[in-house]
Amino acid sequence: MGVLRIQLKDHLDVTAISVKLHLEISGETLVMGNAATERVKEVRDVTQQLQAAGIPTSQIQVKGVEISTRTGLLTKSQKARFLLVVETEAALLPEVLSLLANQKQVDLTRLEWIFDDFEASLLLGPQAMHKARRRAEVIAEAAGHRVVGVHHASDTWEMPVSVINLQPDWMAQDVQRAPRARASSLDAGVQYSSTHVLTVQLTVDFQLE
Repeated sequence: MGVLRIQLKDHLDVTAISVKLHLEISGETLVMGNAATERVKEVRDVTQQLQAAGIPTSQIQVKGVEISTRTGLLTKSQKARFLLVVETEAALLPEVLSLLANQKQVDLTRLEWIFDDFEASLLLGPQAMHKARRRAEVIAEAAGHRVVGVHHASDTWEMPVSVINLQPDWMAQDVQRAPRARASSLDAGVQYSSTHVLTVQLTVDFQLE
């Protein structure tokens, strides 16, 4: 009876399930929290158009408000910059980008691709274990033994973060080339889907006899 340790690294291509758009919107009236999606004109207009494109209100969130004032005093009518996060599926991204490009008060600052790395790891883990078992059986046979079980096993996985930071004026440049009317698609200079490599590191101690 003995123990054979196998360390194996395996990979799987994983496609993003959605994307988060980080927006900055200039507003005319100060309203705190998600109520801004209903009461401030600029934010309300963008929100309504996003909803018409198929994005539910629950996926449009106001993350913060930056106040601009010369006097230092808050008034009922105040210049403000709203920070919004909009989540959408990749299939809607061309339409959403076209919509945002036609908004004078909107700046898209960041694209953040969302991956379900946990579900992907559930597929990759067993695949890596089969390979580790096969390797162990070959090595054990060469040494005159056979694999009879697993004494200990552990795994870790990692996948790079996918964030695209954009220049503040990228939409203004694209709007000059595109019609002002709402377009069906927009070449924003970025890909409309993203695939990353999920890596699993597996360590298994096989029992031999």
